Amino acid sequence: MKNPKKNILIIAGSDSVGGAGVQADIKTCEAYGCYSATAITALTAQNTSGVSAVMPVTPEFLNAQLEAVCAELKFDAVKIGMLFNEQLIACVKAWLEQNQGISAVIDPVCVAKSGAKLLQEGAINALKELLSLARIATPNLDEARILGLNFDGERLNLSADLPCDVVLKRTRTSKICEDTLYKKSGEIVKFNEPLEQPTIMHGAGCSFATAIACALACGADEITAIRRAKAFVANAIKNAHGSNFGVRLLDHKAAGANRG
Repeated sequence: MKNPKKNILIIAGSDSVGGAGVQADIKTCEAYGCYSATAITALTAQNTSGVSAVMPVTPEFLNAQLEAVCAELKFDAVKIGMLFNEQLIACVKAWLEQNQGISAVIDPVCVAKSGAKLLQEGAINALKELLSLARIATPNLDEARILGLNFDGERLNLSADLPCDVVLKRTRTSKICEDTLYKKSGEIVKFNEPLEQPTIMHGAGCSFATAIACALACGADEITAIRRAKAFVANAIKNAHGSNFGVRLLDHKAAGANRG
């Protein structure tokens, strides 16, 4: 096989409406021409209006999933999303420590856009520790505040060491959508796309992080991976799928992906 597909492991929660979580991650991988396998951390009952119920898996069941997929596939990158509690974070941390050669992109899911908590209070410190094993993390402004990533209200303060490279999402949303990459080296890079409507889109953060993981697996450098991921999500918003609650669901297939 000349150009085998890259394998992406998705460790995240399920979204019953299919717009975020593992469902969005799988769609993103397909758009990038990558193969996706999953280790699901929690089931959620949700739609674009909110989360009505969360049922986390046990650490033993998460381990069983990881063992099963890793026995069959070698992974080129891993995307980590919703982890929910300290026990599941400990499970993922142990797995990452054993697989540090794999590029890990962590989307530190703490609160849904509807306001529903997707991370227990006691798990915040554990999630902060997990970030040290990531290649890159993709928090939004609220998640940066919750995790205390040296965030001063507008930007990250680089006077203290970051646990990993961090893309702070939506650092500016006036006419443009700006994300800012803070590298551990001290370099700061800004990425801009036109601000698409609606400005709040279900699953955009999940898809963005997964797109970065796919691009890294396909050989892109970090800057290129982020730039392509932003363009991918912007196109998915432009072609958004309508529902009873409005045009709120990303269309990953219509968005396409620049893998070159």
